[in-house]
Amino acid sequence: MHVSRTRDKKAILKIINHNKVRKWVVDDLSPDNYTPFMHESVIVLMDDEKLGMIRIEPMNGICCQVHIATKPKMWGHAVEFGQLAKEWLFKHTRYQKVVAMVPAYNRLAIRVCRKIGFKQEGVIERSFLRNWELHDWIVFGLNKNEVK
Repeated sequence: MHVSRTRDKKAILKIINHNKVRKWVVDDLSPDNYTPFMHESVIVLMDDEKLGMIRIEPMNGICCQVHIATKPKMWGHAVEFGQLAKEWLFKHTRYQKVVAMVPAYNRLAIRVCRKIGFKQEGVIERSFLRNWELHDWIVFGLNKNEVK
């Protein structure tokens, strides 16, 4: 597997709007056919087969937030994909800190974050609407100087 930067909006939308993926990446009030905001400061990494994407958004000069979405065919390889993306990010950007926020009900994504090396840093209570119930976001962080 290999990751590289992409601006292929069509491939990005195919992943995000996939019928088995969408429910994991958007909340109840997101519009149909969700379209992510694309800006020159946003980096999107994708694998060669266009099965997964990681969106990297700046929070400030040295800290970014990441979002991952993968089609079901990649659902046993998300850790490998995340590891490659982490290596790419720290090699090709100035970021020293990466933050990921995962809804507390998404146990698989929480496990993937931990296996990639993220540590839980906090909770944003009752801030994600899924099935018309409020859920907590779990905040994960990863520092460049702690990467093995």
